[in-house]
Amino acid sequence: MSDKLSTSALAKQGEIPVQQLFSVLKDYGWIRKVDDGWVLTSKGEFEGGSYLTSKRYGRYIVWPQNLLDHQLFKAMESTKLLSATALGRSEGLSGRELNRILVELGWLKPSTRGWELTKAGGAQGGQLFENQQSSLSYVLWPEDIRSREPFTRLLRDCQIDEQATDDLFEKKNGAWVSLDGVACKTREHCQIAQWLYLAGIRYSIYRPLPVDECQLSDFYLPEGGVCLEYWGAGEHSDAISARMRRAELCKELNLSVLDIHPEDMSVLDDYLSRHLQQLGVDFY
Repeated sequence: MSDKLSTSALAKQGEIPVQQLFSVLKDYGWIRKVDDGWVLTSKGEFEGGSYLTSKRYGRYIVWPQNLLDHQLFKAMESTKLLSATALGRSEGLSGRELNRILVELGWLKPSTRGWELTKAGGAQGGQLFENQQSSLSYVLWPEDIRSREPFTRLLRDCQIDEQATDDLFEKKNGAWVSLDGVACKTREHCQIAQWLYLAGIRYSIYRPLPVDECQLSDFYLPEGGVCLEYWGAGEHSDAISARMRRAELCKELNLSVLDIHPEDMSVLDDYLSRHLQQLGVDFY
């Protein structure tokens, strides 16, 4: 059994994003890219790098375990980069939700090959990498991005106070206002509207269905032909009857209906992502 570690294992042990470690080793001239793999340079061999071969991975580079004591790694401590998942974890957000925040800031933009770093994002210290397995691009960010005012301000703006009272509701002029400026009747509608906006989904709210009788859907997604209906707790029987009638009309109009219940709100990102994907709605 070798006492050496693969580059990925070394990165994990040093709590360094693996693609950042590959990038640094390349920049320092220890490894170089050949076709779809990495090979050692003479400098990398001098620093203790060698090869191992396995049936599963083929030939790969390994390093001495004490390499983490090298000055190179000590220097990386001050420039450690974090993934969107790591950044979001401290804010109670998934990596997907955190990336949407960065898109809203103009620091990131989605593409068919993953995520692209904007000029503004590069100025914030973001660095673009490519996943070696999927070839999809992603961005890593400096740790101190969490303390920068544009980032913290937008996070505050995205928070919807779950402990708000009716008095506070009245102080907001009778409406909750989502991040994109849409006035909503309830806090839950505001959360849904904000999710749709950050996910890049075009929607309308309280839109009349195209029928003779007046029936307003909670949300309508024109690209997917989907109506979202939030079943609030303690709704009056008239509201429930109207919601059920809308479901019948949507079926006649060949529109899909996705029901959202109070228990879904705490996992809204997972719930909407899963079901909208099944309904063929594109989002990022």
